[in-house]
Amino acid sequence: MAIVEENTMILVTVGTEQYPFNRLMEWIDSLIKLSIISPEEKVIVQYGSCTHLPKNVEAYPILQPTEFQDLAQKARLIIAHCGEGTIDLLATLKVPFILVPRSHIFGEHVDNHQLELAAALWLKGICIAQSKQELAYFVSEPKLTSLEKAPTDYYHDICDSLSQRFQDRALLFLLLCDQFNLL
Repeated sequence: MAIVEENTMILVTVGTEQYPFNRLMEWIDSLIKLSIISPEEKVIVQYGSCTHLPKNVEAYPILQPTEFQDLAQKARLIIAHCGEGTIDLLATLKVPFILVPRSHIFGEHVDNHQLELAAALWLKGICIAQSKQELAYFVSEPKLTSLEKAPTDYYHDICDSLSQRFQDRALLFLLLCDQFNLL
C-alpha cells in the first residue's frame, strides 16, 4: 500500500461481500472519465469481489482493518457501500462520505437491507446516492455529515428494548399462569 498524505485522495469501499458491486465500480470509472473525479486525484478502491475495476485507480481486493482505518482517516472523501460495519467506522470519522446501497435486484446482495438502511440514514441527512447522477452531485459538493449513533448502536438499543419487553411479558405470563393455576 502506498503512503498517502491527509485529505489528498478519495477512498472507495464495497466491503467484502461475495456479491460483486460492479455498478458502483462502473459509476466511479464514469466519473473519472467525465473528470467529475479529477483524473489527477488519487483514488484508492477496495473492490472485494467486483469484476469491473475503474481505470487509473489504486485497487485492493481487501484491506486489513488497520490499513482501511488509516486510509479512511486520510481521505478527503469516502464513497462506500451501505454496510453496517463500514457505517460504524464512518460514524467515528470527521470525513465527508457518500453511501451507495447495494440492491438485490442487481444481484449485489441477498436482500435489500442496505436500501432500507439507506432510507433511514437519508432521513437523518446522510448523503445517499442511488444513481450515477446523484453520486456525481455529492462528489462535486462533498458534505460533512455525522451520525449521532452508528447502526450497530441502534441494533443494540432495539435488542435491549425487545429483551426488556419480552422479559416483562414473560413475567406477566408467569403471574397470569400462577393466578389461574395453569402451572
